[in-house]
Amino acid sequence: MKQLCDLHTHTTASDGSFTPEESVRYAKQLGACALAITDHDTILGLQEAVDEGKRIGQKVIPGIEITTAKDGCEIHIIGLYLNYQDPKLIRQVEKLEQARIRRNEQMINRLIKNGFNISHKDLERFSGSILTKAHVGQILVERGHAANVIEAMNRYLRKGGIAYVERETPSPKECIQMIHDAGGLAFVAHANQIDKNSRENSIHICRDILSLGADGLETRYCEFDNDWNMRTDALAEEYHCLSSGGSDFHGLFKKGLDMLHGYGNLEVPYEYVMRMEERLKG
Repeated sequence: MKQLCDLHTHTTASDGSFTPEESVRYAKQLGACALAITDHDTILGLQEAVDEGKRIGQKVIPGIEITTAKDGCEIHIIGLYLNYQDPKLIRQVEKLEQARIRRNEQMINRLIKNGFNISHKDLERFSGSILTKAHVGQILVERGHAANVIEAMNRYLRKGGIAYVERETPSPKECIQMIHDAGGLAFVAHANQIDKNSRENSIHICRDILSLGADGLETRYCEFDNDWNMRTDALAEEYHCLSSGGSDFHGLFKKGLDMLHGYGNLEVPYEYVMRMEERLKG
């Protein structure tokens, strides 16, 4: 049996449907050799996940997914092996959380202004999570404005949509430094999503982020085709950097996408984890 891991997953601490503990138990059930919890702009839930991993014997890697931007494109940077109890990291993440709160409030205001039957109180039931566009999208689905969360986000909340609000984000260099200061490794996430209109520009931006000091990039991702696998493998070889990958699991909120296996053919080898830990040992 192949030794596989999942190094990109989300829980109820951000916009997933599984609690951190449920995610860890599910990884154990699937036979994952390692699971990384990488919620959006938050480290809430990491302690619960690590504790559950110790309890049931599942390897858990504490992580985060931080949003940044460059050249008009949104870029996500994954941090793995974080010291999530580091006071400096906690302060920095709190700033990210406050920026998300402001953005969500502005999106709700725009929806209300455009006559949508939605209010700020609708978000209260998500307390304890870091609010994301997906939560707003979920409310829009419940009110009959879209068939599913993806449609709601694409129609109303993405760039060009009536409720789109540009995000306040740290720079890529600041993201990388934040992760390194917390003892972690920084990876460019899902290169295919950086510039959906140009693979070449996406690769160009990946090069820039790697040149800024990122430790590697995702070379296996649930949406990658063979071309993306080959392009990211070539980048990792060119820069002599680390590889990572994952399903981007959100539980029930992404239909047909499963932890560890993505849409069915994802394989992230445990060898990636071994190389990361060798790097951390120096």
